[in-house]
Amino acid sequence: MFNQVNKFKKFFAGLIALMVLTGCSQVGSGVSIGDSEISSAQIQKYVDEILTERSKVDTSQMQLDAGAVLIRTQAQFQIISAILDQIIADKKISVTPADVAARRAAIVNQVGGEDQMPKALVAAGLAPSNFDKYLKIILISERLNELVLAEGATEQTAGDAVTKLVTDAANKLGVTVNSRYGKWNELTATIDDADNTDGAVTPAP
Repeated sequence: MFNQVNKFKKFFAGLIALMVLTGCSQVGSGVSIGDSEISSAQIQKYVDEILTERSKVDTSQMQLDAGAVLIRTQAQFQIISAILDQIIADKKISVTPADVAARRAAIVNQVGGEDQMPKALVAAGLAPSNFDKYLKIILISERLNELVLAEGATEQTAGDAVTKLVTDAANKLGVTVNSRYGKWNELTATIDDADNTDGAVTPAP
């Protein structure tokens, strides 16, 4: 599980850093990707879910996101999920529920059983309701890596090739993010912290 978490975090950070995001100020808006929108209330629901799960396990030895960082990562998670879904639709790549279930079973076995999953998910910063979506993201990233290698990329250039697929898809769809989650930094290609949270951030317990 933890190898998968590290792999995801590296993949996630590299792709999100290149998204083209613009601010939106509507109170109820969260993020939109093309015609799809995820409300700020839904993003807050994922944050609340994570915080609830943290209260059930020992987190004293964990380094966990909190406050504005936590809510921003949950918004970014939904963005990358939607964009990758669009890419595999365009590329006619299949990731089935059976694929997700098989990967889930492997991870459950890796962490030592279902009773260990709550702690593993907390350590990974995942809401339980997003676990299958997380597994799908991992599977898609693997499929895309295989695709670009088959199209001529090398092991050294495959990461850049996958990143370009994501950047092109983001530009094609159009991505907007409520300014309460941060501000786009053109120099560093990251979502920087912002002061105008307007109550969107729930403090960690």
